[in-house]
Order: sequence, then C-alpha cells, then structure tokens
Amino acid sequence: MSEQVAKELVDKGVGLSDVNKSQEALPLYDEVIQKFGGGKETGLRVQVVRAFTNKGIALHRMQKPLEALPLYDEAIKRAEGSEPALREAAAKALLQKANVLRDLNQNENALSLCSELIKGAAAAALPVPVAGALFTMADTLANLGRQDEALPLYDEVVQRFGASSDPALKPLVAGALFSKSMLLRFKNRPQEAVAAYDEIIKRFGDAAEPHLRNMAVMAQQSKNELQPK
Repeated sequence: MSEQVAKELVDKGVGLSDVNKSQEALPLYDEVIQKFGGGKETGLRVQVVRAFTNKGIALHRMQKPLEALPLYDEAIKRAEGSEPALREAAAKALLQKANVLRDLNQNENALSLCSELIKGAAAAALPVPVAGALFTMADTLANLGRQDEALPLYDEVVQRFGASSDPALKPLVAGALFSKSMLLRFKNRPQEAVAAYDEIIKRFGDAAEPHLRNMAVMAQQSKNELQPK
C-alpha cells in the first residue's frame, strides 16, 4: 500500500512538471521523501529515489541546477543495491546529473559520467539509460565543437534503439535524429540533413504521441527551409 501511495504521488508530480508546473510538483516529492524515506522494501525505496530524482529535474527546469545536483547524489546513494529496479533508478539519476553538469559547462565531468553510465547500464541491460547517456554525450561533444565525434553517437542511438517499441526510447531516437540534422546543417551538409529530416517524418509522422508528431512537423518545416519551392 505504501509503495502504491508513494508511486501515485511521484507520478502526479511528474505530470505537473511535464505541463510546466514544477513548483506545484515539489511538495509532492517532499511528501514522499518525508513519509517514506525510511522504508526498507525495494519497491518503496525505488519510489523514494524517483522522488529525489524528479525533484532534481523540477529544480533544473526552474533554472536551479545547483540545487538539483545534491538531490541526484542522494538518489544515487539511496539506490545502492543489486536489485534491477534500484540499479535502473540509480542510472536515471546519474543521467540527470550528467545533464546538469553539461548545462553548467562542466563538460568533461559530464562526458566522464556518461561513459561510466553507459558501461554500467549496458552491463545491467538497461537500454533507456544507455540511450540517454549516448544522447547526452553527443550533445556535450557538439557543444564543445567536436561535431565529428558527436555524429556517430547520434547514429548509435538510432541504430541500437530505433526499432524498439519502448515509449521511453522513442523521444531519444527522435531527438538524436533531430540533433544530427542540426549538426549536418551547421557543417553545410544539407542533403544529409534532409535525409535525417525524412527519417524523422517517416518514423514519427503518424506517431500516437503528440510530442513525437510535433517533432515530425518541425522536421518537415526544417526540410522545407532547405528545399524552398
């Protein structure tokens, strides 16, 4: 019962944060941490870790990255253990920490964390954190002007996870294709950029998820810019 209550609170917080109501989500995460933070059962511990991680995400979205970082560290600490659910929760917290480090221009630290995460998550057969870490690593390299190193990583996300039906992987595949197309435009390789846009349109033009269909619409608009009538 406690695990279900905690999960519902975290899920409600995530829903609020996803519609730009991060401030309203924070008390829900705090409630989970305060009420259930001492729980010993694996399922309950996972929800507490999710509360710390998603509170960090909310603060990051509120432009408070320095307040987010210790929350990810606490999530990772509380997720210690060999249980698959805890390992996945820890990997997700590590990925969010890498994203914050990148945004704080601590790029080498972000890259190092992503490399560590890819090895650990791959060994534990956790595809979503692996794909996320590859994507974050590629974005970080691109921000550093190392586009030729970033492009193969975007391709790796698509090649390894493009056929998956997992709804958590689809946005990463779409994002990798879109970021790849932007890099190709920057490098004045418009035909290859158009090919990437076409891939987005083909994969996600009829997607059930509105945010994926929206990416296909943006891809079509960007393609039109490169191919004016």
